[in-house]
Amino acid sequence: MHQISPSPRDLEDARQWVSIYRELVTFSERTLSRLRNGGGDADARVMETHRRRLQSRLEFWERRLWDLAGLDLDVRRRVLTYAGQRLTLTRREAELLAFLARRPGQFYSASQLVSLAWAAPALSPEQLRTYVVRLRRHLASSGVPARLVSEPRRGYGLVFTA
Repeated sequence: MHQISPSPRDLEDARQWVSIYRELVTFSERTLSRLRNGGGDADARVMETHRRRLQSRLEFWERRLWDLAGLDLDVRRRVLTYAGQRLTLTRREAELLAFLARRPGQFYSASQLVSLAWAAPALSPEQLRTYVVRLRRHLASSGVPARLVSEPRRGYGLVFTA
């Protein structure tokens, strides 16, 4: 059976679905919190079921985005594979990429990243920048269709380019 290569439109559609489901999950979490604080147990149970379904769809589309981009990241082995190339990453590079890859298009400050991606709030922004620069080099040199970008007042984020 002949495999059809994904088009840039397929990747854009997957990015859009990730964005939509992320927003829906965030909204359902806020609603659930409000229901729990208001004592609406029956409504909270229904909303929790709904939130889990939305979270499952979000995870599906995040995986689909990576599949369409032809990427595979093995965090435990610290290996990123793209187009037959295997890149060996440091532990911190792999953890940073994994964190951002689960949230494509979302941006985080340096302090948020060291805390959320590594649970190491003692690391300085300069240390984070070192890993960001190295990870950017890895992504660019291997032709991975994603960039680790930084935007003023928004922070760092992983953006798929294909």
